[in-house]
Amino acid sequence: MNFRKKQLVCCTLLFGAVSAFAQIETTLSAAPDGWLVTPAEAREFKGEESFYEQPALRPRALMPQIDILKPDAVADMKVKAPFPISVLFKGQSDAPIDPSTFKVLYGTFKIDITSRITKFVKVTKEGFALESAQIPAGKHRMTMQVMDEKQRVAEREMRLEVE
Repeated sequence: MNFRKKQLVCCTLLFGAVSAFAQIETTLSAAPDGWLVTPAEAREFKGEESFYEQPALRPRALMPQIDILKPDAVADMKVKAPFPISVLFKGQSDAPIDPSTFKVLYGTFKIDITSRITKFVKVTKEGFALESAQIPAGKHRMTMQVMDEKQRVAEREMRLEVE
């Protein structure tokens, strides 16, 4: 393949990726009220596929932490929608949590759904509590992230099956 053809192929791939991300952004902003993840998004962004992936290993020393208080930790993590989500942040003694850095990422593609949660709750240095999370039936994986004031990242994954 000559240089011009390689350039054309690269430009075509890049344009396709940019178009795909633009489509994702459009899809995400059009979610109905009350839904954190719609049934169509769960299929499109492969929520169930990511349920089975191994969690990333993160170092624990001198890092902030995220504790999931609700839904209650049970062996099969099955819940009925809508269900509560309650999260506690634990900063280290040398740097408190910066709540403005909080993110929630969904599924295999780690689509940012933070604004769908923060429109219902106020995230503080201590965490947050959402009384009624609306997610469709199926298996789901959400990754929560927050940083402390020294930009150290805490990450916690929540995998659950909605009946």
